[in-house]
Amino acid sequence: MTSRTVALLVALALVAACGDVTRPRASLSTFSDSASAYALNGAPAGAPTAFYAFGERMVHADPSFLFDIAFDLDANNKIVLLPARTVANGLAAPHSVGLQVVTTNFDSLTAAPSSGYRRDSTLVISIGATVVIETSDPIACGTSFVSQNIYAKLIVDVIDPKARTLRARFVVDPNCGFRSFASGVPSWE
Repeated sequence: MTSRTVALLVALALVAACGDVTRPRASLSTFSDSASAYALNGAPAGAPTAFYAFGERMVHADPSFLFDIAFDLDANNKIVLLPARTVANGLAAPHSVGLQVVTTNFDSLTAAPSSGYRRDSTLVISIGATVVIETSDPIACGTSFVSQNIYAKLIVDVIDPKARTLRARFVVDPNCGFRSFASGVPSWE
């Protein structure tokens, strides 16, 4: 047997031992939580005004653009979701964020849709609307061979127009390219 044949046999044995190398495995569990945030306009200095899926938390929208969507309230107290690019000016180029409202109940939605996202566009929603977020955050998935996207679902349950605050629940699948909202470590769909 030649050394080339031996190397090929060893490589095939390693592939067989590792399973299907074209089907990546998730390593992180989905994350769910709830948190409060302020509307972008009228918020106290440094207050959380945005949601960052990869960070799995509400954050302050600032020029670092380490957030996916900022929150605001319009004149009719509708919730306005502002992807990072809609908040930035022409001198900044934050990552792209796609949004879509789905008719599936928040608790019943077990996976993110594979299409239908409106990228980098403001979205106005009502309390109780289930929103799915597709974020192309290079910090999260910049070195991934699978996908450049992570997915989250979000629902605003309560707003306080006088205080300009909202309370939201969210679930994040932090594994690049995985769309699961079920608890635990997801498998490849």
